[in-house]
Amino acid sequence: MQEKLVTHPVVKSGAVFMLAAIFTLGLTRCTTDVDLTAPYVSIPVVFGLLDAEADTQWVRINRTWLGDGDQTQIALISDSSEYETSRLSTRFVEVDNNDNVTRVFELKDTLLQNKDEDGVFFAPEHQAYYAATRGNESLNPDALYRLEIVIDDSIDVKAVTNMITVSAGNIQQPPAGLDNVKLNFANVGPSQVVYPNYPFKWRSTAGASRYDAFLLVHFIEHYWADDFHTVLDSSRARTIEMPIGTVDPSDDEGNQELEKLFAGQVFYTTLKTRLDKNIRITRELGVWDAESQIARAFDFLLIVANETLAIYLDVNAPVTGIIQERPEYSNVSGGLGLWASRTTQGVFGLGYTTDTIEHLQEGDDTAELNFCTPNPFSDYTCQ
Repeated sequence: MQEKLVTHPVVKSGAVFMLAAIFTLGLTRCTTDVDLTAPYVSIPVVFGLLDAEADTQWVRINRTWLGDGDQTQIALISDSSEYETSRLSTRFVEVDNNDNVTRVFELKDTLLQNKDEDGVFFAPEHQAYYAATRGNESLNPDALYRLEIVIDDSIDVKAVTNMITVSAGNIQQPPAGLDNVKLNFANVGPSQVVYPNYPFKWRSTAGASRYDAFLLVHFIEHYWADDFHTVLDSSRARTIEMPIGTVDPSDDEGNQELEKLFAGQVFYTTLKTRLDKNIRITRELGVWDAESQIARAFDFLLIVANETLAIYLDVNAPVTGIIQERPEYSNVSGGLGLWASRTTQGVFGLGYTTDTIEHLQEGDDTAELNFCTPNPFSDYTCQ
């Protein structure tokens, strides 16, 4: 659209003086006090993720606040963002497809001590609400669950979520139930190294709308008092989480074949990037299982989200485009927040091939990380 040039008639000097006088008079009669604080409205903020596999369900119930002064200092006061428990009635109920309540789970309040003190909010103590869901009280993956919170006998907060069906045998690669599965991330040849892509495969289950796949790498770090590794100071177990990727099924009805490739070279470059090279640190990859004759070092993990949680994660993903504004998403009626479900599935205690540890120990990128295997029969053993 072209910008139009607007012309104005010439204004005589007397009129200009009159306009300036009126403008000046108006300024002298205006106050310079500006109140930047809007009228205070407390809004409930709720966050809860149900997991049919968990024996305890947790819910956070907070509120918005407004005050004069430095808001980061006000955030350090627990009363700013937490309700007094006497003001709340909290529970979630199991309902069938006809909205009939079949079970009731009362939420109890407690104080947790595991909040990071480095944040801007009150810590490390924080308030949370929970319900035990073990044994006969386990959640039903085929049911709906409605959160019901009443504040001051007058404010109703509600939200509904479906669940994710748990299927132990839906992971196909690596196969579950086998005791000697070994992952291979390198093929070492006489003149070059080839990094194969490992295909992780699984079948979707009902209620699942998003899968986030991870490879967990377990190892033990040994800290030595000397460069010759004769005096051991201490040791500690460590785990590095390597993202494999996200897969979204086309629907949440289940039984879809899903796959995500993991580039073998990523295994080595990730370790190179995230670990320090230090001659006084040696690293033992996995734990030796003498009965099965395998060094168990890897877990394949799937974090499974239902549709509500999948939308929330998509909306709050890092912004990469020109437009930085992101929409707000909440499925909580009478407040803000998220009431959804997730579950975790995996194949645990996976081993690795000889080529994998050989290249980890001798490759240019990772040789100085000082990895070895607890396998006493290997050429690359720690012993």
